[in-house]
Amino acid sequence: MLAESYRGKCVLLTGGTGFLGTAIVEKTLRSLPDLGRLYLVVRPSKDKSADYRFHKDMLGSAAFRRLREELGDGFDGRVAEKVRVLEGDVHAPSLGLGEEDLRELSENVDVVIHSAASVVFDAPLDAAVDSNVRGTVGLLKLAREWSKRPLFMHISTAYVAGNIEGDAPEEPPGKTTPNGTTLDAGEEILGLEAVVGEVENASQERGLLRRFESEARNELGMVGSQEEVAERVDQLRRAWMRERLVERGTERARELGWNDVYTFTKSLAERTVVRERGDSPLVILRPAIIESSFREPYPGWIQGSRMADPIIMAYAKGLLREFPGDPETLVDIVPVDHVVNAILAAGIRRPEEPEVFHVASGQRNPLRYRDLYDHVRDYFVENPLRDSGGRPVQVPEWSFPGRGKVELALKAQLTALQVGGKVADRLPDGHMVSDARQRMARAEKRARMSLYYSRIYGAYANMYAVFSTDRTKALYEGLEPEDKETFPFDVTEVRWREWLHGTHLPALTTRPNRKRRRKVEEKPGEVAAIFDVDGTLVGSNVVSYYAWLRMQELPAAVRPLWLAAFMTKIPYYWGLDKISRAHFNRAFYKNYAGWKPERAKHLGRESFAGFTLERIFPDALERLREHKALGHRVVLLSGALDFLLEPMKDLADDVLCSTLAQENGTYTGELVGTPVAGDARARMLASFARKRNVDLSRSYAYADAISDLPMLEAVGRPVAVNPDRRLRAAAEERGWQIRDWGKERVAKKI
Repeated sequence: MLAESYRGKCVLLTGGTGFLGTAIVEKTLRSLPDLGRLYLVVRPSKDKSADYRFHKDMLGSAAFRRLREELGDGFDGRVAEKVRVLEGDVHAPSLGLGEEDLRELSENVDVVIHSAASVVFDAPLDAAVDSNVRGTVGLLKLAREWSKRPLFMHISTAYVAGNIEGDAPEEPPGKTTPNGTTLDAGEEILGLEAVVGEVENASQERGLLRRFESEARNELGMVGSQEEVAERVDQLRRAWMRERLVERGTERARELGWNDVYTFTKSLAERTVVRERGDSPLVILRPAIIESSFREPYPGWIQGSRMADPIIMAYAKGLLREFPGDPETLVDIVPVDHVVNAILAAGIRRPEEPEVFHVASGQRNPLRYRDLYDHVRDYFVENPLRDSGGRPVQVPEWSFPGRGKVELALKAQLTALQVGGKVADRLPDGHMVSDARQRMARAEKRARMSLYYSRIYGAYANMYAVFSTDRTKALYEGLEPEDKETFPFDVTEVRWREWLHGTHLPALTTRPNRKRRRKVEEKPGEVAAIFDVDGTLVGSNVVSYYAWLRMQELPAAVRPLWLAAFMTKIPYYWGLDKISRAHFNRAFYKNYAGWKPERAKHLGRESFAGFTLERIFPDALERLREHKALGHRVVLLSGALDFLLEPMKDLADDVLCSTLAQENGTYTGELVGTPVAGDARARMLASFARKRNVDLSRSYAYADAISDLPMLEAVGRPVAVNPDRRLRAAAEERGWQIRDWGKERVAKKI
């Protein structure tokens, strides 16, 4: 009996907080009640301890719902008795553990299940090698010296077979790569380290750093301090490095016959552990594409997004008009509970020579790419997703034109959009131009996403390897009848259409099984409430303010004449504002040329009592006070001038606004820096958030005009207030809150 074989035994598991790891922990606690101890090496995150991640994040997963129901009040006791969480890091020397913990592992561990890995197909070369190779080898070298000489089980991937045709045997890697190149893993790793060093040195080149600095200053504009510019330069440098390391890693992988750096480094890890195992028993288990559960802990349990899921969901949303692939290619999918059960079945073995098991479906229960497409299309025709307006999304029909044609068409589309974008960038800023830019940006985003999926996943829809599962079949057939019931992994029992329609696709689209997101406790000032002023907080605008200020300077008899002359300019300013708020601000503020700053400040103070106060919307004031009571940081962000907003500082924690340049003690009529409008507002807000540690994803923004759209898009909780026609349409399309605040006059006593 499998459960009896684990009686009193101790297992060390890495990667326990991941999808597969969580399933292993749940199955172990439920079906191996006599297990001695399960050790979990868990790396603390930035703001969570290892113990917190285990008890709150992992045990809070829906995966443990069944076990909680079965054990009731005994659940916590079972966990406390069987699981020991070790705060460590697989990438650190000696797992980052102290001598006492290492001694305990040495004396007790019978089986090491190494599941931790980077499964990012386009990871930077240095990160992939560090996670998939160095972490694996470091753990093996540690475990081979332990007292019990534990079994080392390395969880790899069936796709280490690379771009071969035909049978991929269940045997350790040979001396050659998939395309027949002789490969020494040790020398290859040294060569990859040299590539990383070369890219690092290139990123420090003086001309490149100057380019990054220019980009940083253009991006941050007037709101970026020297420290922020330096920080942004380093971010751009590291992003440049990452891009080059992704390119170099992918190039090297494909040069040797693998699809990507993931399968390349997983193969290097296999080759290295075979060479470095010493006399430790070694099992390499290679799953294919792991997807949602077939039966356990309940049908359709899934965590995160697996390899096929982003493509399926993009198709269901109507975003993928075509996807490359040979319709006769095998799509090798296995349910996660089958993989877990195979791991536990193989975990009792102690082979003298390394053993390999494929957990895959292609040989014994093939699913063709065309069949997968038909099943998915049929499901979403019957159960369509809904767009933001509640309308059913019509899924496209694919014609399978081939990878080359798909990518060529996408590249041509991107080229056309980039040319259009350059033309739009040279046009004057304005609402119509802004709309055109946004439409092109959305189209470019869709095309880039399609091209990205094609490049990353397209190769897997054009593979011709068939993963042999003879040894895995024999492993299953060697189980006792009771164990076949408790630990099933016979892939022939899966009926693909039934599983997809009844289990997997409903799980992807509804996700009732996903753990609830923990409510984040808000710290004072960490969440902001950003208010536009004119039209949002106050029922006025910069033109009305100027007219009021100017009238205060004129004799009563002259005011009607001045006002009549000024009104003739209003149509010009109105038209300019409709074209571009930034252009309007630059043009209109020239009216202040020659004004004395001290006199302007004095008039600004007078305007608060004589003009502003009676125009503040009561609803706005009430909402502002509610945010204050919640401990939110209240920010006024406006294109209005500083001397007009200075009297409002008591209403807010911060005021971000426009400032006029001075020369010889008078205003020149020119703005200091970029007008606070459009994209500049979003940049200013981002800079402010970095300085004040504000979380924009949880912050609020209130604004009334289409020119405020970038500011509203920068926060997680946007609200369109008294919106103009175009902002209202944009808000409705995005599903934002819309508020029409009453324009009754508020009492002057605040």
